[in-house]
Amino acid sequence: MTESFDVAVIGGGAAGMMCAAEIRRLAPARSVVLLERQVRAGRKLLATGNGRCNLTHMNIAPEFYPGGADFARAALMRCPPSRVLEAFERMGLVCASDEAGRVYPRSDQAASVLDALRLTLTERGAQLYTGFEVNRLERGFMIGAVDGRRLRAARVVLSTGGPAGAKLGGTSAGHHLMKALGHPTTRCLPALVQIKTDPEPVRALKGIRAACRLQLIAGGRAIERAAGEVLFQEYGVSGIAAMALGRAAAQALARGERTILQFALADEDMHEVRARLEALRRFVPARALEDFLSGLVPKRIGQTLIKQAGIGPLLRASGSLSDEELDRLALLLTDWRLSVIGTRGFEDAQVTAGGLSTEHFCPDTLESRIVPGLYAAGEVLDVDGTCGGYNLHWAWASALAAAEASSR
Repeated sequence: MTESFDVAVIGGGAAGMMCAAEIRRLAPARSVVLLERQVRAGRKLLATGNGRCNLTHMNIAPEFYPGGADFARAALMRCPPSRVLEAFERMGLVCASDEAGRVYPRSDQAASVLDALRLTLTERGAQLYTGFEVNRLERGFMIGAVDGRRLRAARVVLSTGGPAGAKLGGTSAGHHLMKALGHPTTRCLPALVQIKTDPEPVRALKGIRAACRLQLIAGGRAIERAAGEVLFQEYGVSGIAAMALGRAAAQALARGERTILQFALADEDMHEVRARLEALRRFVPARALEDFLSGLVPKRIGQTLIKQAGIGPLLRASGSLSDEELDRLALLLTDWRLSVIGTRGFEDAQVTAGGLSTEHFCPDTLESRIVPGLYAAGEVLDVDGTCGGYNLHWAWASALAAAEASSR
């Protein structure tokens, strides 16, 4: 005999767990099942915020969503941070914001968020089926799993996420299920992802961190900016500032545009940096070039810039630097450019840009315009935000909106 439920939520990530728990709160008489293909729900959630789980931001607005801002507006306005925090407070989770507005669990552990969701699901009476890998979704709704299990539901919420974070369970399975029902998807690209540059200039910098301002130039124009820490790798750069530009870099390359990553490693403008270098030449004339810039930038970066400027040998005395050589160094400290050759793939990306085309969903209820009774929430939709808790907020906000509509 095939089991039947009032609502089946497919995908046990952040959006799916929140949605299933909220449906049971709003409509405790409704039977709800949460279907997760992995052996445990919420694995990806444990890795967010470096294990701390930056679960929302106190300043939520559509402009922080470079993908799908217009569509996301209704859910974001209906479910502001205060409503998300109230939902977690009902689950027993206490949260706090930092000076930048980023919100974390008071415990500073992502496991606390997952525990709150998992325990609440049980306490509210939602069923959780793990190892249930859905490979069929028919109108009606008949849901089939890879292992042959089947169940029926009167309504379905799809919250399977996207392919980003494949090592933690990221998948395109939801897109394939919806394609069979007539739902198109937009092109998926990695977002919040590391950037691959010309490897030769950065190979010797692997493991070096530096604070800087970054600008992404594509097709001869500046298209995106970020500031903060970057971490140099043998393939290019990672770190929050670099990853914030990953989405724009992937899209520019997909358009076939020549793309450049510009670094400003000094806080001052080029004229001020030039004056500082001239003073250094005067103060430490006997210092070897290999150490000349070590008071301004990490030593290995300084050595790399000196080589990039065509200055050498590194054992040469700093006092021998010509005015023209100081000009070249000042330019590199304020405008060092590396060719972008790609980004890391979905395995390393934190977020997916692209997904189910939002034009076929109602922004107020997140219900499909093609298949009535079918809803979508979270990253499976073509909505993505910037770094800082915005993507998890979309997961919660869309889940709450879908839960409210599907529980009526």
